[in-house]
Amino acid sequence: MGAVSIKYCLKIKKSERLCTNTMKVNRKHYQKVKTRTHIIESALRIMADGKSLDSLSLREVTRDAGIVPGGFYRHFQNMDEMGLAIVDDVSHKLRGILREARREGALSHIVLSSSISIFFDYVKENRLLFSFIYRERSGGNKRVRLAIQNEMKFFAAELALDLGQSPVFRKLPVSELEFLSEFVISTAFTLSGEFLDIKDGDLPRETELAQKAVRQLKYIYRGGFFSKKQFLHRRKGLLKQTRNTPRQ
Repeated sequence: MGAVSIKYCLKIKKSERLCTNTMKVNRKHYQKVKTRTHIIESALRIMADGKSLDSLSLREVTRDAGIVPGGFYRHFQNMDEMGLAIVDDVSHKLRGILREARREGALSHIVLSSSISIFFDYVKENRLLFSFIYRERSGGNKRVRLAIQNEMKFFAAELALDLGQSPVFRKLPVSELEFLSEFVISTAFTLSGEFLDIKDGDLPRETELAQKAVRQLKYIYRGGFFSKKQFLHRRKGLLKQTRNTPRQ
């Protein structure tokens, strides 16, 4: 066999080894992600009846997940870290949902109804996750509670940026936009708690709550619009007063 053929064969064997190693790494990564998901799902399932993160034991989580207690530490340092991972997972998914809900950029009744529908659909599809967020938002675990508050502030900051580009609120001060956005996000999360209390399949109650949500958001946005009018009126008065003040 010539030198070129030998080099080619060695190259092929090296490529095969790399491919085999990559497949092994991918399988290990997949198994690790799968086990991590099972742990989180088990924790959420156990807490579904109202149990808090602080009252949750590692052993009952690992028993439900079908792994030994020591296996938990291959994925999380402690229960707090698992709680933070749940918050991060919900937040990552919810950012996309909220961006989708704000895509239209308008504040009409139709757009608000569509936004609420998208949000409530996500809550319905992720009841265990949202039950955890709603409960731990005011729960006893400080690290998780602060993480949820920080994520809500992030959602509000993104909403404030969008509102600032809207013709309706374009001239409103940043502080007012941030206050308005925090009010909207806080209201949405509060309504999610009410939605979770509705029995699965109770469409009339879901529709009633969705209509209530739209009304509440419309009142909030109207308040923001009124605040803008007051701000512009005050600014106009100050400019007029400045022009009429004689120079010294």
